[in-house]
Amino acid sequence: MNKLKILAVDDEEYVLNAIKPLCLDHDLETETLPFKAIERIKKEKFDIFVVDYQMPQLNGIELLEEIKEVYADRKYVSIFCTAYGTMYLFKEEQCGGLFDFFVEKPFESETLKNTLQKAIDRLDP
Repeated sequence: MNKLKILAVDDEEYVLNAIKPLCLDHDLETETLPFKAIERIKKEKFDIFVVDYQMPQLNGIELLEEIKEVYADRKYVSIFCTAYGTMYLFKEEQCGGLFDFFVEKPFESETLKNTLQKAIDRLDP
């Protein structure tokens, strides 16, 4: 398995810190501001995106739309994080290919770890 590059975007630092130990075998980058994340995705190549929904300035769906546009010719996997019990609000976006997997917050680290593994398996079968 190749070392994958992951970008996690969440305005809550503690969430990003919770993700770090789950990605020790890969190159994890984090960003707390969605507009800075957009700057980075235009300059760097990432394999997996972990994106929170509720963030200031730009929500996760808007960020995923930007990723889809910038990465139109690249293979990647996106994981969408949203508040518990609200996933039903985003079925259209999931069916539209904005994200591949979702995790409801607050999440157990094992749940996110399993979802990350599914994303890795999809990229590197």
